[in-house]
Amino acid sequence: MSVKEAYGKEMEVELEVAQVKLKMLRALTASLKLEDGNEHARIIDSAELKVIDMRSRLRKLDRAQGNTWQQVQNGVEEVWAGLQITLNDVHTGFGVK
Repeated sequence: MSVKEAYGKEMEVELEVAQVKLKMLRALTASLKLEDGNEHARIIDSAELKVIDMRSRLRKLDRAQGNTWQQVQNGVEEVWAGLQITLNDVHTGFGVK
């Protein structure tokens, strides 16, 4: 397995974990008062858009030839960092670790 393939698989697993967390948080949001729930829902929506962006970038990574995958990797890392920040913000709002 190449470094590119290993990295892609690792990020896919991380993304799956993030999606499970988002589903859990979305379910928690449904139980909140309208005002609080709406704010959390907006943050979760933002995170889900980042998941879509991340999936797209991972597909590009998979198709990248030669060393160009490292350029795509930078974009993946950027989106992943933003997604992690958003997840941490939501977790903080819910008091979830």
